Amino acid sequence: MKTISTHVELLNPALGLWCLSHNTNGYLIVRDNASLLIDCPGPDVADALQRRGLPLPELILHTQVQAEHCYEWATLPDTPVGVAEAALDVAMLDSNFFEEAETVWPDDRAWQTLGEEKYGIAGCCTERPPAHALNVHHALSHGQAISWRDITLEVAPLPASGKRSIGFIWREADLAFTGDLICAGGRVANFYDLERSYGGIALQETRESFTAVNSWGVSRLLPTTGPVVTDPATDMARVLDLLRKPNRAGTLRKGERSGMTNFDTIRTFGRYTEVAPGIYQNNNLGNIIVFIDPAGHGLLIDPCNCVWLDWPGSVASMHEDLDLLEREAGLKTIDTVLITHPHGDHIQYCDLLRERYNSTIMATPDVASLMQYPEKFPYPALLDWYNFPVTSIAVDSHLTYEQPFNWHNTTILPVHTPGHCYAHTGFSLAWGNDRVFCSGDVIQYGGGAIGASLPFCYNDNALPSRSPLTTFRRVAALQPTLICCGHSRSFRDPDGTIIRDWISLWQTQIEALTAYVPNGDLLAASTPPSFDAVRPSLTA
Repeated sequence: MKTISTHVELLNPALGLWCLSHNTNGYLIVRDNASLLIDCPGPDVADALQRRGLPLPELILHTQVQAEHCYEWATLPDTPVGVAEAALDVAMLDSNFFEEAETVWPDDRAWQTLGEEKYGIAGCCTERPPAHALNVHHALSHGQAISWRDITLEVAPLPASGKRSIGFIWREADLAFTGDLICAGGRVANFYDLERSYGGIALQETRESFTAVNSWGVSRLLPTTGPVVTDPATDMARVLDLLRKPNRAGTLRKGERSGMTNFDTIRTFGRYTEVAPGIYQNNNLGNIIVFIDPAGHGLLIDPCNCVWLDWPGSVASMHEDLDLLEREAGLKTIDTVLITHPHGDHIQYCDLLRERYNSTIMATPDVASLMQYPEKFPYPALLDWYNFPVTSIAVDSHLTYEQPFNWHNTTILPVHTPGHCYAHTGFSLAWGNDRVFCSGDVIQYGGGAIGASLPFCYNDNALPSRSPLTTFRRVAALQPTLICCGHSRSFRDPDGTIIRDWISLWQTQIEALTAYVPNGDLLAASTPPSFDAVRPSLTA
């Protein structure tokens, strides 16, 4: 007998209402020898219905156009489908969708939107279209009434867990189909569908959606994840409290010195500050850190000064910076360049340094793959999004995590530092009287209060294993006295208390967030579908 993975359960005999569950839920309303389906959760739905003696649907309506909710292409390909008007191009795999999902950073370099785009974030498409185009017959608009047999469903916008999500109100049955808006117990279906920008979540959209649901006056919500929501008001209040205050761990170190650094630096010239003898760091929110030894050899980490002019102007600014370092800091050459992670604002001038100094560009294999082949990977803010003339950068030498190498009698240890993005490297070295750790963007701190946050899922920072907690624990073991961070920040932590406080906060945060996701599975709730399959190819 054929194995069927979609489970069919009768929810309410009087309403003729059934739940179809695979990895997500769909709902079937039966009248006489006909049915209507809300979302199609598995590729064997037709077989599952026939085995239970239930009629195949005459119409399929979708709360969300996402692959896991849209399996009718495989099981009910000829059934007419209705989707939100705003989701038409996604559902039909229209060329407009693919064209608009391929983006670059606009020439004005504006960052007020934090990378938010129509279909994604900073070049990362956050839509999950069906594997094949759906048989769309109906474009559903807000406020529209859908009549089928003796049933009327009202279409309502619910742009929280997904920008184009909608719900269907069935007033006579005192319920609504609400997709992944909320899960029973005041939980979110996942964190990734709430992301709208680089570190931004759909707080306002969620608040407006919850306000609308409260106004409907229905007592039950039927979600696409988990059991029926029987106390909508209480559950929505709990989720809204989380999104208003995503830092569940509180804050520490309030009132301490705060700025670009928590210590007195040596001197400043141009866009550079000497933070310790022979260590020069951008002071303009750029990412460059340069170590210069007494012989004038330079080791540069993350070659981008974040001066956003047109390309010739930006290149000229980098040459000006190098000229200044040669005059003011005794730089004679930069023979080695290390890369913490593959975002365009950390690797812009690799080729320029190769041309000017014959520099060797070094990175771990995961970072190198994303630098050379950014178009193959689903992450945001990679090089090809930055709208530079160069869209690929080759790495000259691959480093290995936890395997030290030497640079002019200085031993450098590359370590894996997830939390800002998964493919991310920190560098530990002894320099002068300091144990220095160069953190890239996983730590950006210059003193003051510290806290925790929700994961940035599309950078593949799933909790707990790919979270900042992993990085802070590794950094604590290295016992650095000086941490040089991304975007011009650095701090001294000679007794390790700052790092230990961060570890404590992230442990508390992870424990707290576990109660807000289905089955307490934070890893699943913060890992976008398909990312597990992509990750191994970073080092293939």
